[in-house]
Amino acid sequence: MNEDKSDFHRQHFESIQALRGVTALFILLEHIRFLNCGAFGVDIFFVISGFMIMFSTHHHTKYFLRKRLIRILPLYYLMTLGTFLLLILFPGMFEQTKADPVFLIKSLLFIPFDIGGGILQPLMRIGWTINCEIFFYILFFISMRISHKYRGLICALFLILLTCVAYLLPSCPVPLAFYGSPVMLEFLFGIICYYAARKLYEFYGNHKLPSCLFPFGCLILAVLFLMLLCTKPFVNILGFGRPVYWGLPAFMIVLCTFLAGLYEKKIPYSLAALGDISFSLYLIHYYPVMLLDRAVFDFSAPTPLAFFGTAIAIAVSVVLALISHQVIEKSLTLWLHRIWIPSAPAA
Repeated sequence: MNEDKSDFHRQHFESIQALRGVTALFILLEHIRFLNCGAFGVDIFFVISGFMIMFSTHHHTKYFLRKRLIRILPLYYLMTLGTFLLLILFPGMFEQTKADPVFLIKSLLFIPFDIGGGILQPLMRIGWTINCEIFFYILFFISMRISHKYRGLICALFLILLTCVAYLLPSCPVPLAFYGSPVMLEFLFGIICYYAARKLYEFYGNHKLPSCLFPFGCLILAVLFLMLLCTKPFVNILGFGRPVYWGLPAFMIVLCTFLAGLYEKKIPYSLAALGDISFSLYLIHYYPVMLLDRAVFDFSAPTPLAFFGTAIAIAVSVVLALISHQVIEKSLTLWLHRIWIPSAPAA
């Protein structure tokens, strides 16, 4: 973290960045069939997103939505188009969806639809979280236009109202059912986390936090991750249990990670670098994991070959994410910034 303690909003919290990387690895492990242990990583990502959007808009709000779209859309669109091409060339790879142009258009426009079996997801199935992120950005943008000072409160009210309406309507339209899902409340947890972190930072700067909080926070982090791993078989990921059993622990994980970062400023380079490529790792890992599972290794049981294959899957995914981060997230995004936001620094 930057040593300048004068302004909370001018810091760079590397511990949060490292948490992004660890979270992306957990989500990768979720798709290793015999492990299947990291779906709660999405909840941590949503809390981090709520936290960071509040943090980043304290001083700079100009071109907010345009910056977010430039950050998210290039890789998401490339992966969606790649998925559509795979559906055309290798339809047997996919169990439920099909190469329907209507599905492609809806996926690109973030319009939820039933891909089959009552599942509301885009063509690239793990892209459902990107749909949620984009919708959250739109709600937050509207909230800022109403009042910058109360943007967090207004956005929180939008999220609560949307969830309540989706729950109470007897026959809920598909878009409302998707964007009114209880998991959207976890962005609200991120907003609350921002205010809590800001207060902790103030106490830290005034030397009001005891040093024993560092080991205590690390212990709490370990307990929370263990609890998430243990509760996974029992949580209904579509209901209100998710924000309670996974969202609240995710809130505490983000806050404890922030707290730990106040005391331990030297984050291992590998974790920080993993955080830098976490977005690419999240979007890219699914296909190499699936291909290695079906064509080379069998991830259905915890055999020595499956463990070896898991290591290979992680290595391949990380390498591809590094390439994607450099070529798409950095180079392409910078080029788009120069075209669409000529006077603004890259986000």
